[in-house]
Amino acid sequence: ATSDQHQHHRYRLSGGRSIMAKKVVDARYLQPDLPIRVPPKFKYDPNVVNVVPVNTLAVTADNQQAQTKHYVIIGAGKTGMDAIVYLIQHENVNPDNILWIVPNEAWITARENIGSFAEFLHECTELQKKSDLANNERGNIESEDFFQRGFLEWEKKGKIYRFDEDILPTKFKDATLSKAELALIKNVKRVVRNGRVESIDDKGTIHFVGGTTLSLPWSSSSAADTTFVHCSAGAFNYSKQTKKPPPVFSPHRISLQDVYGTPGFCFVGSIIGKLESLGTKFTDDEKNAMCAAPTPNPSSSPLGPSGGDIGVITPSH
Repeated sequence: ATSDQHQHHRYRLSGGRSIMAKKVVDARYLQPDLPIRVPPKFKYDPNVVNVVPVNTLAVTADNQQAQTKHYVIIGAGKTGMDAIVYLIQHENVNPDNILWIVPNEAWITARENIGSFAEFLHECTELQKKSDLANNERGNIESEDFFQRGFLEWEKKGKIYRFDEDILPTKFKDATLSKAELALIKNVKRVVRNGRVESIDDKGTIHFVGGTTLSLPWSSSSAADTTFVHCSAGAFNYSKQTKKPPPVFSPHRISLQDVYGTPGFCFVGSIIGKLESLGTKFTDDEKNAMCAAPTPNPSSSPLGPSGGDIGVITPSH
């Protein structure tokens, strides 16, 4: 890169092009893991069992679609939800012909009434204050109740949803659905909550981590007429980060990355953007200190600490 008297730098691009800019914004450290690029973690014989990334559903040849009578959606994140909506809405698949593997239950952001991450933290804090006054004591904010109270309150206000009112979600990854999409997905009654898939054998029997198994639920089904849809990449795992990311702020570069341990990209972007707008009021070191992400809670999930676990507030927060 070359520079001029206005502190702009010329950055050379491919194809002989170049641009002049004060800084380059490097977003590679937030590149999500997608099923089309990240293979499934479960084992299967690709010569016998038809496992496809979700993207393939939109480009599958008509003759292959005709051979598929049933679908198994593996993954309960936004990708799995979108796969179900697509199959029912665009491919006219009968919901009874869909089996959904849900390793963990998650809170869903309501598209019609989206709240910000800062608003959610304020809600949790206000509920904690009310609890302290009611019990005449100082509560423990370092517990899962601190966040779960906020989720339950937001559910009353229509800001978030859950699929089953009898199950308290343990995850939140900011998956967003409208009421119509939620209702559509609820038409799928074959929902299995046995944990994560370990392997699929040649008969189509699903083997879960922990030892339980599940045969395909349709009387006439087999691995040959069933498509297993891979929606289990774990978008926020960022497996392409092969080394420790650089500081967010450095000379001539802003490296976008998760800060504060939240999946809310809008919140992260607004924090980084605000700090950059302050110019020389703070040094890069001071800005980076304000972007220090808290140490993630220990996680046994194969998706790592970014698996969306509803953890607790720690001293590093």
